[in-house]
Order: sequence, then structure tokens, then C-alpha cells
Amino acid sequence: MRFILLLAASALIGVSAGCARSGDAKSADTAKEAIAELGCDHDLRSNAVAKRSWPYPATERHLLWTTRYSRTPLKLKPNHAAFVTATVTFHEGDSIEVLDSEVHVKKPRRLVAKRDIFVTRKVTSQGIETTRKYLVAKQGELASFLFYNSEGFCMVDTTNGPAWTPCTLEDTFEGLSPEMPHACEQIWWVRVQRSRVDTGWMIVNPSLVQRVATPPAEAR
Repeated sequence: MRFILLLAASALIGVSAGCARSGDAKSADTAKEAIAELGCDHDLRSNAVAKRSWPYPATERHLLWTTRYSRTPLKLKPNHAAFVTATVTFHEGDSIEVLDSEVHVKKPRRLVAKRDIFVTRKVTSQGIETTRKYLVAKQGELASFLFYNSEGFCMVDTTNGPAWTPCTLEDTFEGLSPEMPHACEQIWWVRVQRSRVDTGWMIVNPSLVQRVATPPAEAR
């Protein structure tokens, strides 16, 4: 399976390079889209939640409303079924300060591990809490990538549920990179405050907003 994935990626990259040389931009875009789907041809689902986390890059935490005005419901919790706390109106050019953020992963990306991947968990035995290290995937095996928190940690799926492991976008999985840092499907919820009383959670819709760079001091 590893070789199939790697060969497929290599073939697609070759197609992309060939198209760029010929000036066929449309074919190059098609190849990039195919590469972006690497690791998503499966039926696995996920309920993992990355709390207080921003999609890569985390330096772009706030939002700018980029379309015509729209009335948007704000939820008490980052949940579709949650109570609506307020309905607010955003206008084109409005700056939106994000107070909190959660990323809900719905479909992991199945990729080949570049190295042995371990996670650590706290366990309690006879009233004593210890930390144990578990192997998630050996080098060359498939593993489920869930989320990268932009601060040197990846969330991966394990037999005991989601867990964090030290990582970079370049050293952990074949095909994971700053150009493709996400799971196959995820929902980004943010908590915003429109007025002193109007506050709540909403889903970030890329067609309505643009991410805005956060001042360095705040990003820390």
C-alpha cells in the first residue's frame, strides 16, 4: 500500500511539472487537486476536536468579512444543535476578532509515516500516575493524520482515540506539507463578540471571510 501511495504521488507530481513546462496551467491545476486528495480515498470518519487551536498557519487568527452584509446566528457552543445566543449582521470590510477557536475533524488523512510515530499518555495504576509511550505507526506504515497545531504537534488517531505527537509538516507523513496541512474534512468554529452582549460561536466559511494575520505578541 505504501508503494502505491508513493508511486501515485510521484506520478502526479511529474504530471504537474510537465504541465508547467508546457504552459498548460489548467492541467497543472488538475494535477495539484489530485495530489491534494492523496490520503482521502477511504471511508474512515472522526470525531476529534482540537480545542483552542487554529488551522495552519495559527498566526492568522482573526477574520475579515469580504462579502455583502449577512445575518449570522451565533451559538452558545460550537455545535450545530446548540442554542442560538444572538443573530448578528456582518458587513463587507468588518474586522472580526476571534476569542476562541476549535477545529472539528470529520475525516482523517491516511498517509504513510516517514518515521516511527509515538504518542505519550498518562495512565494511573494503583493510584500512581505515570506517563507511557505508545507506537502509533512504524516507518512506512499507514496512519491517520488529524490536525497540525502550527506549534510543533500533530494530532493523530490511535486505537485509544486522538492523541498529540511532536511533529513538523515535513518530517512526519508523506504528502503532509505547508501546502497540504489539513485533514480531509474539518469544520472550523470560532467564538466572536459583536457587541457587549452579542457573543457566541460560528463556523468559518472561506467564501465569506478572509483570514487576517495576528500581531506577534497576541499570537504567542
